[in-house]
Amino acid sequence: MPAIPLEQALFYRPDGATPNLIARSPGFDAAWIAEAQHLVFGFGDRRVGMRCPLTVFAQPIDPNHVAVVRVMDDVGEGGPNGLRFHFLVVSLESYEAWIRDPFMLAEKVAPTWQPADALPSLTIPEEAFSPRTLAQLQDVLKRIKASALKEGEDPEAPDFERTIENSESPALLGGAQILVDGGRLVFERPEGDLRMVSGLWLLLPEETRCRLWPASFAFSRDLEFDVLVVPHLGEVPLESYTTEEQAADYPEGAYEVALQSAVETGTQDDLDEVFSRRDSHSTIRLALICLILVSAIVILSRFIDFAPAPPQTGPTVPQQQAAAAAGIVGVGDPFTSFGMILYGKTIWKGDTK
Repeated sequence: MPAIPLEQALFYRPDGATPNLIARSPGFDAAWIAEAQHLVFGFGDRRVGMRCPLTVFAQPIDPNHVAVVRVMDDVGEGGPNGLRFHFLVVSLESYEAWIRDPFMLAEKVAPTWQPADALPSLTIPEEAFSPRTLAQLQDVLKRIKASALKEGEDPEAPDFERTIENSESPALLGGAQILVDGGRLVFERPEGDLRMVSGLWLLLPEETRCRLWPASFAFSRDLEFDVLVVPHLGEVPLESYTTEEQAADYPEGAYEVALQSAVETGTQDDLDEVFSRRDSHSTIRLALICLILVSAIVILSRFIDFAPAPPQTGPTVPQQQAAAAAGIVGVGDPFTSFGMILYGKTIWKGDTK
């Protein structure tokens, strides 16, 4: 059974200090250490008195590898005094071919939080990453906002009333369309929201999931996540992001309509077809490639004559002129010769004397 190799490492960052490598597996490249520290710094600094929820985020660690990172508080006497970062590194080829979902990978591979002399290299079967099902997506789109529930209210109760205001689906569907259209999303959650972001990831086309990088929580936007959850919107400049409220009111697009139709009334084949669609980014890239190819052909055609030479149906002009000259010489009559010369000039318009 084919397996996907995984390398791991554990970093510890005391609040406000430099990250320290605690342990790594044999295949965790030394060149990745500096980039991993960059990702730790990019996660941001804890605010005074804040806790860091269990977090999952994904980022490239070099051009050919992806890091899926778990983050949690390191709690000492008196409360949190640092953060622990557990890295799983996988080849970009395997990530795009099989995983595509950092939350699913994080769910299937337990992190190691305690210090150790060394960590083992890991593998996970390719078959562990099965295609998404209708039941999974139906469950996601039925979710209720935790913040909208009153104390003691049960969303599974028969008399529970589902509304647009208490449902997550408007923001999730609108958010999926925004990401397909090339936008970015931000949510405000002081306690993070791993469940919501992982649910959103289930709604995206395969190509989109391969090129975007999410975080279920971060203290900073420095890593330029495409989906980001922050403790408070007012503390982070987010001009290029769409908020949850804006996502819920985002105009319906072709992808959102097709996805909703497949989930509500379609089959698994319909759902798979929706997930195989190109997003706006891929369509624009394909259009640019076609434009470049057409431009190259037009430019090349200016220097190369692709038209075949017309077939020769008789003697060329020089051949005709040579034959006429021989005839003039052979006539032996100056008056006749002079008339032939004048006639020849009329035919060839004096091009050749």
